[in-house]
Amino acid sequence: SAFKYWTNAAESGDAGAHYQLSVLYRLGKGVQTDLKKELYHLEKAAIAGHPIGRYNLGCAEFNDGSIERAMKHYMIAANLG
Repeated sequence: SAFKYWTNAAESGDAGAHYQLSVLYRLGKGVQTDLKKELYHLEKAAIAGHPIGRYNLGCAEFNDGSIERAMKHYMIAANLG
């Protein structure tokens, strides 16, 4: 399954796999929706340089009321491309 593949890749530090797992946990595709796991994988993806993961982490910060942190994530995401 995609979940198993991305989990194995994420365990090896693959940023794209962490991002894909965050999407699965957000949407509940093949797994239960889980905000904590979604954010965990978004953070891992962002730290590893995944631009969309960084942007989505900014969105999560924004929605949580942390506007300044969100703006930092947006700027980093923009610089990543």
